[in-house]
Amino acid sequence: MHCTHCGDTNDTDAQYCNHCGKLLAVKQQTAHVDVKHGFVSPKSIFQNNSGQGKLEALPPQLYGWNWGAFFLPWIWGIGNNTMIAFLTWIPLVNFVMIFMLGAKGNEWAWQNKRWKSIEHFKKVQKLWAIWGFILFVLGMLFLFIMIIAAIKTY
Repeated sequence: MHCTHCGDTNDTDAQYCNHCGKLLAVKQQTAHVDVKHGFVSPKSIFQNNSGQGKLEALPPQLYGWNWGAFFLPWIWGIGNNTMIAFLTWIPLVNFVMIFMLGAKGNEWAWQNKRWKSIEHFKKVQKLWAIWGFILFVLGMLFLFIMIIAAIKTY
């Protein structure tokens, strides 16, 4: 599908232009979840408001902890256009910031970067979480080996 504003080519299921961010003619239909009653309405239309800034609300399906932001804070911040993650380089602030990123990571990533859909967002954040956990476990294993090696030298 071509954007009527800039002429860029986009995916056929895209709602917004990947180049200029303008709304395309076709809207994607997905299920809407009513959080209070657990009601799912497949007829409701989802409007992708990702990448539109701080004033845009996070879809209810995306609330929750972001393990990728917690385990890989500043790297995750670069990949999700969330530069507040660089505060993890400041001593004492870093300890608080990793928990802030874990709690608010989904919201900040949704507001700061353009996503194709909620499913695309969830898939990418799940990959961040998997890689973050793998690197965390490898780091702990390396630390354990170094402690054992240090104990044996005494």
